[in-house]
Amino acid sequence: MAIQVTCPGCLKRFSVADQHAGKQGPCPNCKKTITIPKLEDQVVIHEQPTGPVDSKGRSVLKTFRKKDAKFSPVIAGAAAGGLVLAVIFAVLLKGAVQANTTAAIGIMVGGAALLGPLLAAGGYMFLRDDELEPYHGAQLWLRAIACGVAFALAWVVFGFILSRFTTPEDVAKGLQFWQLLIPLAVMFMVGLLAAYASLDLDPTGAIMLFALFFICTGLLRLIMDLPFVPGLVLG
Repeated sequence: MAIQVTCPGCLKRFSVADQHAGKQGPCPNCKKTITIPKLEDQVVIHEQPTGPVDSKGRSVLKTFRKKDAKFSPVIAGAAAGGLVLAVIFAVLLKGAVQANTTAAIGIMVGGAALLGPLLAAGGYMFLRDDELEPYHGAQLWLRAIACGVAFALAWVVFGFILSRFTTPEDVAKGLQFWQLLIPLAVMFMVGLLAAYASLDLDPTGAIMLFALFFICTGLLRLIMDLPFVPGLVLG
């Protein structure tokens, strides 16, 4: 039975008769002295390296710069553009709607539904879990739309709960902060679950994403001369 041998110097492969097992001799190619493996432990002395090698047969590992998969100029531009348009509309509507009217509620819910997906997609770039394969393209936008619409519905849930415990007159005069705690807590829970389910964010990232949406929509209310949160009257 022939013994397969690989020279550690020139990596030349050849076979020798089994009677030479365990002996030393010159490589037929480079003449370097090598040891023939024994029959019971035949191994390749130096396996041919995979991938690129240098002139001495040593592996050469080529590195590459990992492309940043988080930042997307298209998504960032869409989110920024959506915010700018929202601010412009809020300025145009400043003083034109009264708080707690059907028009004000419709405008806020509609605006939140349009702005929510853009903020969800933009925030996802920075809050997603690096250990998971990121969403891209149409799949990302579908999930961002679902998340953004759920964020808008969180405002509806807030208003519904608030209406169960207060009257429009109480809201107009201003509520105590503790009266807002329950609807706010339920609202943030809806937002957290929406971000967690649609974008696979961890709880911290999910609550941060909804907090971004909440702050942006609250600031837009202020621009429109409405309270940051219905019923929250300062001073």
